[in-house]
Amino acid sequence: MELLTAGYEGRTLAQFVRLMSSHEVDRVVDVRARPQSHKPGFSARGLFDALLRAGISYDSDRALGSPDDVRARWRSGDVAGAKARFRRLVRGERGTRLELLVAICRFERVCILCFEAAPEDCHRSVIADEAARIEPRLSIVHL
Repeated sequence: MELLTAGYEGRTLAQFVRLMSSHEVDRVVDVRARPQSHKPGFSARGLFDALLRAGISYDSDRALGSPDDVRARWRSGDVAGAKARFRRLVRGERGTRLELLVAICRFERVCILCFEAAPEDCHRSVIADEAARIEPRLSIVHL
């Protein structure tokens, strides 16, 4: 059982879709608080359409997105504070969404998506860590 993570920073839409196909992803779960992008094709509708053509499902889970206060900490360089704040949210009020994500991983090959190329620079690393805490058999693969 695996949970994959990917950022689209530095990738074209075609490259991203090929990456998902090459890793046999069944479902991409977009964990951006605002699934919009200035980068062509990476807003929710464009991703949905492109992934659908490749036979991959797309879901947007804004509840697993990074809220404004967490993003502000990240941008200010307070990475540890941002991660700690987001971890509290995921373990608390947003925990049900995380449990649902883990449940989906039991039946489908899932990749969570956000912008940043490096997982350590993104809240998706916290989501992945917390998912593995809930389900110890879950392997995390950062693409």
